[in-house]
Amino acid sequence: GINAEYGKFLALFLSCLALSVAHHEEELLSQFQEFLDQPVNSLINMVKEHLLSEDGTSFQPVIRGMMVVIEPQICAAESKQTCSPDENWIFGCTCVKGFRALGDCRTKPCELFRHFKNNGPASLNQFVNAATYEEKYQVLMDYLVTPVSRAFCECSGMIGASINCARKYDGRLFQLTGMDRTSFDTIVNHVDWKTLKSVLLGFVQAGCGEKDGEDCVTELANMYSLMGRFVDNTMSGRDVCLSMIRFQEEYQQLAETMTSFNMETETFKSFLNRLVDVYLDMERVATCEPRCAAEIRDSFYSCCTRHSWEILTSKPMKKGYQKLLRNALSLFSEDGSAPKLTTAVNKYMSVYEPATFCADQTDVFRVKNEECDALLA
Repeated sequence: GINAEYGKFLALFLSCLALSVAHHEEELLSQFQEFLDQPVNSLINMVKEHLLSEDGTSFQPVIRGMMVVIEPQICAAESKQTCSPDENWIFGCTCVKGFRALGDCRTKPCELFRHFKNNGPASLNQFVNAATYEEKYQVLMDYLVTPVSRAFCECSGMIGASINCARKYDGRLFQLTGMDRTSFDTIVNHVDWKTLKSVLLGFVQAGCGEKDGEDCVTELANMYSLMGRFVDNTMSGRDVCLSMIRFQEEYQQLAETMTSFNMETETFKSFLNRLVDVYLDMERVATCEPRCAAEIRDSFYSCCTRHSWEILTSKPMKKGYQKLLRNALSLFSEDGSAPKLTTAVNKYMSVYEPATFCADQTDVFRVKNEECDALLA
């Protein structure tokens, strides 16, 4: 009697528990899919609605018209004619002269623009119609990221020239469009340009060069493309090493923490520290879990990645990130002050030193570091 009733109750309870867990996992999967799918879908819709013609073989007439206007502005630095403020109304003559002073690199902006113009329809069509995220990511790397990265690797002087264009803007865009330039001037006067320039140059240095016989621009682009496989596996619900399903509970915790900031009960600094702690918990599973660490390393941690991350986590770069964060936050505070975020920045950057970050779980990243060091010796 009692045992039989208890057995029925236990069976019912366990089946309800199994259903609730299954529902919870289903809910998490749909959250993952929405989180991963939304940005790509938005981009696809934007390309189809605003950039490409209906058959996808050319840009829409309005885009082609804009390109006709913009091309002589971007390509003005190639010319040796005296700069005319009326002709160079978008960027202004200070900007044009700055790029002309770059020697052979003065042609880079024009080369990039013509690449985007000439290869745009075919590449964007390929992006829209790609069957997998891995293919979509690869198209974006080939069309956008690799050409821009290579241009800055060859011509890092473009960073200083571009900053000069903003700081000393003398174009006529505001006058001709009737837009108020007050906000533009406020931001330009507020930005810590010296720090921004050093951080951007650091990014360029991190993404360039050659390691282990591999061209790092190509190597890093291939690594980012492989993130698409992560998305494909997650979207199809596969619980494998290259999938977010593997750390869905930790991701859920991160998502909940991100929406939990209460301005009345805690400071932004304490919230950021709390958020970084939860993020690190997720990364310890995502990156360091012993059964998957070797596959994660082989997929995402080459000698180029290590070289890149060493630069990005160097003391000068960490100092730069902190200064830029404070500089940006002070723009939005009433008294112009901003919290020191040293602890949060340093903790977050620890992920990019995986040999140390994962040391208590695996040594696969340390072994890779030793292989890279041996190749340099």
